[in-house]
Amino acid sequence: MKKVWQKTPAWLKAIFLNIILLYPIITINQIIIQLNLTYFPKYGIGLILVLITLYLYWKVINKWNLFTNKDDIKISFKFDILDKKNMLSIIGLGLFTFMVIHFSYIIFKIENTPQLEFINSFSNYNAITAIPLLLGLALTAGVAEEVTYRGFMQNTTHRKYSKILSYIIIGVLFSIMHFLPLELILPYILISIAYSYIADKQKSIGLVIFTHFLVDFVIFLLIYYNV
Repeated sequence: MKKVWQKTPAWLKAIFLNIILLYPIITINQIIIQLNLTYFPKYGIGLILVLITLYLYWKVINKWNLFTNKDDIKISFKFDILDKKNMLSIIGLGLFTFMVIHFSYIIFKIENTPQLEFINSFSNYNAITAIPLLLGLALTAGVAEEVTYRGFMQNTTHRKYSKILSYIIIGVLFSIMHFLPLELILPYILISIAYSYIADKQKSIGLVIFTHFLVDFVIFLLIYYNV
C-alpha cells in the first residue's frame, strides 16, 4: 500500500486527501447543525458539539501529520495576531476575499447558489439559534478547509511541483470542490492562490485559518442581517 501511495501522482494524492480529510468533518458538523435547527430551533446548542468535533479533528490531524521538513507548511494554529505584518496580512487577505466574492456575484449577476441558499435559511431563526450555528459553520470551514488545502494538499504538491503549479492545482481543486457556478471558478482560484501564498510565506496555516473563519463569519452575519 505504501509503495502504491508513493507512485501515485501528487495531484491525485491531493484529490484523495480532499475526500478523506474534508468531507467527513464538514458532513458531520452540517448534520449536527441541521438536527439543531430541526429539533432545538430556539437555541444554537449545536455549537458545543461542533467545537468538540473540531477539537477531536485537530487532535487526529496532528497525530497523523507527517509534514515536518523545513520547507513544509506546519499544521499549527500558532501565530502572533498582534504582529503588524500579520495584522496587515489578515486585513489584506480578508478584504481581497470579500471583494472578489462580492464583485463576482455582481458582475456575473449570480443571485443564488446552494451555499447562499443554505445560509439564507438561517434568517428563519432567531439570533440565539442562528448566530452560534453560523459561528460553527465558519469555524468548520476555516479549520477543515485550511488543514486540507493549505496543509496536507499543498505540502503534498509542493514536494513534486513548483510552487506556482502547486498553487494552481490547489486553487482548481478548491474551486471545483465547492460545487460553484462556472462563473465563480476563476475568482475562487484567485482567492485560493492568495491563501496558499500567505500560508507558504508564514510556513503555518494559523493565519489563514483565522482569516478564512473571520471572512466567512462576517459574510454569514451580513447575509443573516440582510445587509
